[in-house]
Amino acid sequence: MTHYPRVALTFISGEIDAMERMGQPISPVALNLPETADLASEEAHQRQAATFYLKGSRSRLAVTVAIMAALHPLAMIATLLIAIRSARLDLNLILRRIAHFCYASLTAKYCRANNIRHLHAHFGQTPATIAWLACEILNRTSDKETSWSFTIHGFQDFVDDAVARLDLKAASAAFIICISDYTKSQLCRVTDPQFWNRYRVIRCGIDLTAFPMRTEMPDRAVPRIVSVARLSPEKGHLILLNALKSLADEGTHAELQIIGAGPFEPAIRREGERLGLEDRIIYSGELLPADVARELGDADVFCLPSFSEGLPVSVMEAMAIGVPVVSTWISGIPELAINETNALIVPASNTEALAGALKRVITNGQLRETLARNARTAVERMHDITTNSEMLFREFQSVLNTNEAMGVRDNASSVR
Repeated sequence: MTHYPRVALTFISGEIDAMERMGQPISPVALNLPETADLASEEAHQRQAATFYLKGSRSRLAVTVAIMAALHPLAMIATLLIAIRSARLDLNLILRRIAHFCYASLTAKYCRANNIRHLHAHFGQTPATIAWLACEILNRTSDKETSWSFTIHGFQDFVDDAVARLDLKAASAAFIICISDYTKSQLCRVTDPQFWNRYRVIRCGIDLTAFPMRTEMPDRAVPRIVSVARLSPEKGHLILLNALKSLADEGTHAELQIIGAGPFEPAIRREGERLGLEDRIIYSGELLPADVARELGDADVFCLPSFSEGLPVSVMEAMAIGVPVVSTWISGIPELAINETNALIVPASNTEALAGALKRVITNGQLRETLARNARTAVERMHDITTNSEMLFREFQSVLNTNEAMGVRDNASSVR
């Protein structure tokens, strides 16, 4: 992973926990050390203590690469050439690939020391590149088979095909997890059809006990719209602010609570001030999962007006609690949020349509109740972390059993 633990990526923590409850030991590997905000609980500190960090020491990294190059010169040169060729003569990308190769060397050393026979990367960019190259090193320097896989999540994995090189990774990986049918379709778009049988749609799951269906709706004079998302351009916050302004201009008043952090926050605040909405917006920052659940439980409406996504966990959480959802008809969202059945879905970037959907939910109590009831049912059916992790568990067990049949010891383990 790039970071672990991380508040914004709690679905990864939940997946790891579920896998370990089923008896599959996980050894977390992360590129970066966690930020202070991600270590706000004792649980987070325990996760940190159990994680191997690739950027922990530059001297360790340099010594590892030097020793492995001395012991296995041909294998290391061959893997380095694979990394460089994947950059397609882009000098900046070549330099990044060399760095990835170095981190892959350290990962390979860690895997060999801990008898790890399968690596799994979350996200198709840097984590998958490192896992791919580490697997190349291990298989070129050992007679024991090591396999790898990765999970594709969405926008960030496909934003630059030339950098991600998912075509090469699909050819190398034992299997690839896609969190939605849409994500799978985008992977099919950039890869050879001969590898499509390696793609598995296993949706992200949430702990339904941590996001229980609420028994009462909020009762306040001014309804509260809650949005939970990273503060980045593709999440559509500026469209939501303009929709809020439209509602106010026609006499439908609401306040907006924005939960999340990110580089786009200054732009969001400026737009709120320009529209005269300062006293209607609550900026809560990034919250722990329990605090997110509490705030969602007190929301009248959940809104995520994204331009690009995979399938947002925040939508699942809101629907599980029974908050009426208004979102956009893009990517994997309509696979869960069905328009007029368990949510209202509008075209992305359409301020008028978004304002209209928000007004309907705010002013129609019967609609709110229907959407909330149906939403919980849909999440229970499609996004229960226990059920979905069992599917993932079977994929790991299948490849580990194959590795064992090829001479790998019985105590092989998986890496996250």
